[in-house]
Amino acid sequence: MVISQQTAGERRALRAASAALALLVLLGAVGRYSERPGGLLVLRGWFDRPLLLFTAALPLLLVVLYCVTWRAWIRVVLGVGVLLAAVATVPLWLFLDAPYDTGTQRAPDRSDRRIVRQEEPGMLSTAQWVFVDQGTGLTARRWPIAHAGFRYDDEIDAAWDGPDRVRLTSGSTTKVIDLAADGRPSDSLTLG
Repeated sequence: MVISQQTAGERRALRAASAALALLVLLGAVGRYSERPGGLLVLRGWFDRPLLLFTAALPLLLVVLYCVTWRAWIRVVLGVGVLLAAVATVPLWLFLDAPYDTGTQRAPDRSDRRIVRQEEPGMLSTAQWVFVDQGTGLTARRWPIAHAGFRYDDEIDAAWDGPDRVRLTSGSTTKVIDLAADGRPSDSLTLG
């Protein structure tokens, strides 16, 4: 059976769901773009959430599938696929933790700079990130200065060595990183 006629309500629902899906894709792209070094921290925090955006898109996909004029069995098969994708996101929400802040240090003589440490627990180990946040409010930018992957066991210690310099220590490795006026680091440390 082919569904040939769309009602006015179905056409409006299809346009609204398509526009909402396009908006979610745009927000996801803005969040991903803000994840780059020096990206705006507020945009990264709000929109760099792929699991949340994907989960929000699933009901909209069901609306689109219902409103498109396809054969009924194609609607059913695609609808079941979308529902299975929704069920598959449940374990991800339960077991996939986002990185969380574990500490913040303000720069000496600079209220607009801070070192931020983040960790993400894994199955056997923990991944670590160290960032320098430059600015305040909506214009704050985040610059990565150190990363230790899940396979690396030593902890990264970060401390201010002046208002424009950060000292990173991990095991027997020590590195001093100078910061430009906009907060851009001269180098970074990657372990594991």
